[in-house]
Amino acid sequence: MLTYLNIKNFALIENCEIEFSEGLNIISGETGSGKSILIQALSILLGQRASVEQIRSGRDEAVLNATLLLNGKNILKEKLNEFGIGVNDDEIIIRRILTSSGKSRSFINGNQVTSKELELISSYLFDFHGQHDGVSLLKKQTHIEYLDNFSDVKEELKKLKLFYSEIKKTEEAIKFIENSDKDKEKKIELLTYEISEIEEASIKDNEDAELKKQITLYENSEKILTALNAIGSDLNGENGVLYKLRNVKNLFNQIGDSDERYSQKAEETNDIFYKLEDIEREITSEIESFNFQPEKLDKLIERAELIERLKRKYGDGIDIIKEYYEKAKKELELINFTGEKKDKLVSDLKDLRDKYIENAIIASKKRREGAVILSNKVKEELKNLGMEKVDFKIKIEVEETGDNYITYNNKKLRFRENGVDDVEFLISPNLGEPLKPLLKIASGGELSRIILSLKTVLSENDSVETMIFDEIDVGIGGKVALSVASTLKRLSSKKQILCITHLPQIAASGTKNFRISKNSSDDRTFTEIKRIDDDEKVKEIARMLSGHITETSLSHAKELIENLNPR
Repeated sequence: MLTYLNIKNFALIENCEIEFSEGLNIISGETGSGKSILIQALSILLGQRASVEQIRSGRDEAVLNATLLLNGKNILKEKLNEFGIGVNDDEIIIRRILTSSGKSRSFINGNQVTSKELELISSYLFDFHGQHDGVSLLKKQTHIEYLDNFSDVKEELKKLKLFYSEIKKTEEAIKFIENSDKDKEKKIELLTYEISEIEEASIKDNEDAELKKQITLYENSEKILTALNAIGSDLNGENGVLYKLRNVKNLFNQIGDSDERYSQKAEETNDIFYKLEDIEREITSEIESFNFQPEKLDKLIERAELIERLKRKYGDGIDIIKEYYEKAKKELELINFTGEKKDKLVSDLKDLRDKYIENAIIASKKRREGAVILSNKVKEELKNLGMEKVDFKIKIEVEETGDNYITYNNKKLRFRENGVDDVEFLISPNLGEPLKPLLKIASGGELSRIILSLKTVLSENDSVETMIFDEIDVGIGGKVALSVASTLKRLSSKKQILCITHLPQIAASGTKNFRISKNSSDDRTFTEIKRIDDDEKVKEIARMLSGHITETSLSHAKELIENLNPR
């Protein structure tokens, strides 16, 4: 559950802090006041892509913070532990920083995470319905996900995904064997030569970089040796640094007993002397051991050229050459054992297909059972939302008309990661009208209610505690708006709801209300988000009802609030 949100230097928001509660949290404000900014901030905090344009003008960074209670979510705690993130007192803090350089950093409990990791963690915490979700719901390909979220098919889906992947890999291996038979001898000869060439080279990791260093050293050996001799002479010659420093050291030691300052200087001079003496010994040792061999330089250059030649041939990098080597060995192994391998692969493929079909049938049965229950529940919710004559059904088909199919009982069935079912939501908003796809039938107001009904029903089976609705009330009003408000109020008894709305009926049903406003100060515009008390709530509802706050609109606002929040 989201308990606290802090937004700094984001778009028109300079700094705002919001404390949310359980139940229905309503956010309202005049058109253009900045409600969309709050939604953008929440979306980015939950892992969506950010842009430098969202940083407040004149600022170097925007910072988003949120505090959330997990309420014993053990699955989420396990996932956080996988990322090395500990949880204390069932509380986590999410932080995201956007910088003017275009980079962003995300943190959970002080541990930096990637945007994908943040988005994954957020999926356990939030169900976000923005305006784009309406478009998503219209797409047929998303319908099976909605149904699967309702039906108990998680285990079957895991197995189906695994079997689908293995089937594809096995089919590719069989196809490779069949293709390799066509040009087998030439392929064997080429692969054998390439494997032998790479093996004989015996390349070591990072060897090219090490060779480059050694060649550079050898090529500059004369310059290095001349410099070392000069340094040695300057350090330890008749008039060298060490000779003179030794005298200085001794003189300081002689007068050290006379004054503590000179004693300290003696210690400092001793340290410098012994450090330089160590350096002189090392240089002398290097000069004595220096043994330039032109023939060794030739061998180093020859070795480096060999590795460069292999890189040009097999890949620009030693790691890529080794990958090519392993791939070539596997290819050669497949070719050399084509007969035996193919028979085994064909047998494995049959077993995999049988297991896939077995789990696909189980998943399909559960989907069909779930579809009946989901359809009835959605229809019931839609009736509560003012669509009394609605008919809603979930069509499930299995036969495939394209090329990607699997055969079962002489039928061509769909063959996908999620099974053999093709799922589509159909609706008839009015009595006597035929069932049609959502895309062809749903108006703005109808779509909002369909989404809300689906969210309400699906929320019964998920563990997400916070649901965010961005203008779920698009295209509705009057009696329907009261029904939507009632549904949101009922849903908020089980979930924390954050709802941005422009309808007074929905705003009046809020457990806690917030108002977004746009103001100007010191020639700058800024958006504020504030919690409003009961009296301010009445004024806000009055403004939403009539556009002005009058005695009549205040009276209507009070009546509306009382009707939607009976004691």
